Amino acid sequence: MKKTFSYRKYGKRLCSVALGLVAVGIVGSAIAQADESKSDSSVKSAVTEKTEQKDTESSGVDEKQVNNNKSDKFKDLEKTKIEIEKVKKDAPKVKNPNPEPVDPKQPDFSPELKTTENTVVTGEDKAGSNELQFKTKAPTNTSTTNEIAPLTTVHVYDYSSSYAGKVKDSLRLSKKIIEANKNADSRHIIQLYPDNYGQSSYHASTNKEVKDTVGLSSTLLTKQEALEIIDNLLKIKAPTEKDSDIHEYGAYFAALANALRSHRYLDESDGSNVPFEEIAEKLTKPTDTVSVIQYTDGWMNGGKVEEMDRSFAEWAKKRAKTFMSVINRNQVTENDTNSDRSINQMKELGHPNIYDMSGKDPKTVDDEVIKQFMETATVKVQTSKGADQTAQVAIGGDGIKITKALLKGRKVNKELPIKDGKVDFSEKLPDGDYTIVYSFTGEGTATGSVSLDGKEVAKKSDSIKNEGGAVTADFRTADGKEIPGQSDITIVEAGKEIGSEWKATEVKKELTVDGETYVLTGEPKESSGKVTKDTVKLHYLYEKKPADKKVYSLTFKVLNALTNEQIDQDILVAMGFSGNDYDIKAPTVDGFEVTLKEGEEKGKFAENDLLLTYLAHEKGEEVKAIFVNEKGEEIKNSEVISKAGELVGKNWKFDRDVETEITVKDTTYVLKAVPEELEGKVSSDKQTLKFVYKEKEKSVEPKKTEEKAAEPKKEEPKKLPKTSAVKDLLNG
Repeated sequence: MKKTFSYRKYGKRLCSVALGLVAVGIVGSAIAQADESKSDSSVKSAVTEKTEQKDTESSGVDEKQVNNNKSDKFKDLEKTKIEIEKVKKDAPKVKNPNPEPVDPKQPDFSPELKTTENTVVTGEDKAGSNELQFKTKAPTNTSTTNEIAPLTTVHVYDYSSSYAGKVKDSLRLSKKIIEANKNADSRHIIQLYPDNYGQSSYHASTNKEVKDTVGLSSTLLTKQEALEIIDNLLKIKAPTEKDSDIHEYGAYFAALANALRSHRYLDESDGSNVPFEEIAEKLTKPTDTVSVIQYTDGWMNGGKVEEMDRSFAEWAKKRAKTFMSVINRNQVTENDTNSDRSINQMKELGHPNIYDMSGKDPKTVDDEVIKQFMETATVKVQTSKGADQTAQVAIGGDGIKITKALLKGRKVNKELPIKDGKVDFSEKLPDGDYTIVYSFTGEGTATGSVSLDGKEVAKKSDSIKNEGGAVTADFRTADGKEIPGQSDITIVEAGKEIGSEWKATEVKKELTVDGETYVLTGEPKESSGKVTKDTVKLHYLYEKKPADKKVYSLTFKVLNALTNEQIDQDILVAMGFSGNDYDIKAPTVDGFEVTLKEGEEKGKFAENDLLLTYLAHEKGEEVKAIFVNEKGEEIKNSEVISKAGELVGKNWKFDRDVETEITVKDTTYVLKAVPEELEGKVSSDKQTLKFVYKEKEKSVEPKKTEEKAAEPKKEEPKKLPKTSAVKDLLNG
């Protein structure tokens, strides 16, 4: 015997029964068919799943009935949790059904080739030209003046709390040293450090943001830049100074970093802290003269002992012209350390130049430090310039007449005097490069020479007899504009023997100049001939090739419809010019249903790249109900509530009839437990609703009653048909 519980309305079932009573006389034969259609299986569900019934029931009524069933009929039953089976899936990949995109072919540009006429200029008989090049340099001697050679000075300042009251005196002294160096090519590097603990104190942070007490370094500075930065540093008050608006050292060093402004040394690739000496090496050349001056106090010799940064000291001793330290052990503030620890440390390391200013008059200190530093840190050059060289120019020859001679060079551009067809010129010339360009006519040999202080340095000879004009080629655009670097190309130099053969080399069909491409559109009819006295110019015309049309791209991307996160990467699917048509196919993603969100799959390229956006809706896994005994054995076929492939997030609901008793062979089971949830959403994991039945205790009396009650059902020729059967018959 089967007992069922329906989640549908009781009224609907009563309506079905009434329909069966009305139709009983008409559809007798159908009753038999309905009985035959009844399953022999004792575990067949009494659930009716006809589409017509589902369509006539509203979701609101179903939900209400399910809730009623849960609260009224199942309230005393145990509840089972929905079993979740995780389904392992590979990361989704976007598949592109479109062919590999290719660059569109640029429009063909093949202008018609035309013929041009040569330009002929009647030449003068027996004429020529040449040039003389020479260089003047006055001698030098020594012991006349003392000049300071260019010097790079590294200024290193102690910005520890113990030196806070004295660092500004050091800055002002540094300004005087900078001003004492009169060589305009000298440069400066400003470096400051927070303490003298350990072997990493003389390091600079190269990160843009400063939040802690860290060393700092400038770039290579001019005299003016160095003075301006020191003035900026002088304006900043340490946290220990009176009326300071900075109360902690992290903010203090951030202000010092800002004082360096755009001249602060920054290099994120070097790491957070870079030794001072490495920065100095990067900013200077091996040939540069470098000197170092350091300002500090006496250092602590008790508690946390201060010590010299050995790597910086070793570098300074080897690299610097001088390594000078100015030690100020005077008591200025309560925080000052006035021991001789720093001096002893420096001496141990072989420090070559230590100046102890303790107890000295400030004016004396300034004079002595500047004098000592400038004498030890600089290189003095002793040079003087001798008299300018005298140039003697002679140009001429028998049968030759010089028509023009031009001297060009260092602020000189003048015609040389010509007398009796010759040049005889002498003059002192400043150091520099010079050129004498001269022209001549006649028949014979033209000789030009230049001597400096009586020594010949340049000479040219030209014989003119039966000499012809030049043949050149001119490359221009159709509108007459010169093509850069392509004008007046010499084919035959002037002066060749008249009657000799000449031939122009074949020109390129295309020229690329300054990124522009020019296509040949005109060339001379005659590109060869014989030398005459005339000057011949061949004309080649080119047309600028239009720039390639811009190629626009069409790409698509796929977003997860639930998370809005992109699946895979953007994919290029098409390229084209503005106005070109495109027609693409949508991408696919295994396990997903893909829909277009933004853009058009068919259209024309415009003046911009295109991006299509698709949404991928994940296909979920199966939701089913199983019917098991307390051992977990299925006693009835499972029922699919939502088949695999429905979209994740879609609602599902179990709204079917549930058998409260099931007889399998000789065993009867009664419903013991039902799922705690009878509706939900499709997910990427498999979901199983479990109905649990327990074995019904066997009783003799109930079995006899069931057998007697079952006898009338065996005589069912006159049994009312199922609602579904009646409905089908009434509908024809």
